[in-house]
This record gives sequence, C-alpha cells and structure tokens, in this order.
Amino acid sequence: MKKGLLLSFLTLAGFSNAQLVSDSVTMGAGYANNIWYSLQNDEQGTAQAANNWDLGFATTINPSNPLAASIIFNNKIGSVYAVPGTDGTDLATADTTGMTSWTPLYNSEATWSEGALNTASAGGTDYGWGNYDAVNHTGIVANRVFAIKYSNGSVKLFTVSLSFMSSEYTVDYSNADHSGIGTATVGITAYATKNFVYLTLGGTVIDREPVSTSWDLVFTQYAANNGAPYPYNMVTGILHNVGVQVAEVHPVDDPVTDMTYTSVTYSEDINTIGYDWKTYAGTYTIEDSLVYFVKDADGDYWRLIMTGFSGSSLGKTLFKKEKVATLNVAEKNQLIMGIFPNPAADIVTVMVDSKSNATVKVMNMTGQVVFENAAGSGTLEVMTLSTATFTNGVYLFEVSNGTATTTQRLVVQH
Repeated sequence: MKKGLLLSFLTLAGFSNAQLVSDSVTMGAGYANNIWYSLQNDEQGTAQAANNWDLGFATTINPSNPLAASIIFNNKIGSVYAVPGTDGTDLATADTTGMTSWTPLYNSEATWSEGALNTASAGGTDYGWGNYDAVNHTGIVANRVFAIKYSNGSVKLFTVSLSFMSSEYTVDYSNADHSGIGTATVGITAYATKNFVYLTLGGTVIDREPVSTSWDLVFTQYAANNGAPYPYNMVTGILHNVGVQVAEVHPVDDPVTDMTYTSVTYSEDINTIGYDWKTYAGTYTIEDSLVYFVKDADGDYWRLIMTGFSGSSLGKTLFKKEKVATLNVAEKNQLIMGIFPNPAADIVTVMVDSKSNATVKVMNMTGQVVFENAAGSGTLEVMTLSTATFTNGVYLFEVSNGTATTTQRLVVQH
C-alpha cells in the first residue's frame, strides 16, 4: 500500500541529459566484412571477412543455455542442405544427385539459438544435426549428412558430432565425389567468452567474434524470409546480441525527441532492427518516422535512429545514438533501478525493472521508512514520487525482489 505519497506512471521526457551522437559503420564494398558494435564503446574487435567461414558452433553445451548445440551456416558462401535419406554413417556413400530439388536450410532470423542445421530436427532428442546419446549420455551423435553447395558450384559433404567429455565438435567432410576426406575438431572451451566459434570445411578453426559481453549489434548480411517469389533472400542489416532487447516505434512525429521507451514493448528477436528501415528505388531512402529503443545487457536504454545507407559501394550505415537512461544492475540483471533527477527538489522519477515482484522503499539516514510500494515483474515500471515534503538531505532508495537488492542514494535539495 502507498504511504501518503503520489505514485503514477509517466513517460520520462525531459529526464535525459545525454545528446544524440552521430556515428557510422562501414562493412566495405559488397558488404565484405562483419562489424560488431557496442552502443557504449563503438566498434569492437577486428572487422572480419563475411565469407571466411562455413559453419559456426555455439560455445556452450550447457542445456540450460538457449545457445546450446546451435550450429549456424554462412549463406554468404552458398547453400546448405540435409541430404535426404541419410544417417550419420552415410558420409562415404551420400549422393548429391537431385540437389537442385532439395530445400535449403536457413538460420533463424529471430534467434541465435536455432541455426540452419538445427532446423533439420525432427523433434525429441534430435538436435537437427545429431541425436542425443540417451544410452551413454556422452554427447550428440551425427544423424544426417549435410551438403554445402558453394557459390562457385563446388559441393562438400559433412557430418557433425559432439563429445560432452572433451567439449569438442567433430566434423567429418569430403567432396561430393567422396575425395578430399578430412576431419576437423572444434574445441569450444577456449572460446567460452564468445557466442560462436567458426570453421571452414578445409579444417580451419576461426576465432572471429569479440567477447560476447562487449557488443550489442552486428552489422551483417543474412538470409531473410521476405516472401515470394524468393522465400529467402540475402539482406543487409543489423542483428542484436543475446541479452539485448529492442523496441521498434513507428510512426513517430519526431524520432529525435520521442521518449516513449518506458511504455513500448521490447523484443528479444535478433532481427527487430533488421534491414527494412531502408527502401531502395534507384537510391536508398531511410524511414524518417522510425526510432528504435535498445535495452542493452547492462540494463541501459539507448535511442537509435537510422540516418543513411550507401548501398554496396561502401556498405556504410549511418545512424544517431543516445543513452536515455543509465540504471543500476544487481545480480545479473535480476533487478534494475534508476532514479532521476538526482539531486531532486519536489519530484523524483523511479524506474524499476525486475524479473519478479519487488518492493520499493525510501529511507532517511536514520533508517526510517518514508515511502514503500510494490513494483510488478517482467516490465519496466516508471513511478513519480513527490519529495516536496522531504527535508533537505540524503535518502536511500532500496528495491528488493527476494533474490536481489539494489540501493541508490538520493539527495533532496529544495
């Protein structure tokens, strides 16, 4: 129950002291490179050639991690298929006759958790590329032969298995005529700070990504299901990292001043920004009534406005960004709190984002509780609190949800 103080929802217009910053990312002619980007720290890692890998392997085998056993494919270099009628022992006999009638496999546009190879799954213990070993519980055993048809027309066959004991993927491969037989081992332990580690079917393991906690967005090309007559097409756009959430707000009167980030719906779909903020009709046009709000893995909120796109000549994307709220984080984002302004005079705004029901308390420096109220779970809750009757001094805000507690000092100065 409220204790004598006003509590209400509001949009936080006017509480951001930050300024929009212009920036750009250049992928190179023909979109040659992938660029990982941090909203806080700009470009991360070294630009990597977009076509220098065939397969990407999630660096975790922990079944509680949504990325576990995800294997993605690089559609920049060709197409991948599950060879019909094969199992994991058929690499030496698999036949690519009839490939032109096979259905290619694609990575999910919405999640990193479902790579192209995973989409071949029949359900149950089938991960798409292999079956869980339910007898010995030691790994995932290859259950299909896959074929890659490269852009130059060459074809390779391969199977994938995974050992839990050694934390290693084994990829057996050959040419379509069964020559060029080889085996590649991809150990994932050394890459545990990344989302994926990469491989070419020549056997080269490639460390491409920056540390997963260092980036929010990746500028890349990916296969998008954008309808007939081409159900999938390579598009150039922006995907976001695991743990990042994005809200697309359209139409807005003015993206530069829109501050509705506290009342919009955020999505974990990695293609929420995607590619369709631009259209092409001889030249590229940017949608001018569109704003994205990005909640990064640290719980900070950013405004992102797309402002330009060069096309394939430079592969350059222009945008503006602004941090609209900086929040305190407790115990891996279980609980987030922010208060604005600080110091305060007559009104203070409190932002609470908790994964379970929480309690908000305000205490003076003698420990007396001068305000207490409940906050819901699963959504960003924004409250205004009257401090007009507070005496000048320092107060302690505390938010607790049973598993996490965060505190922040507030100075009241009338």
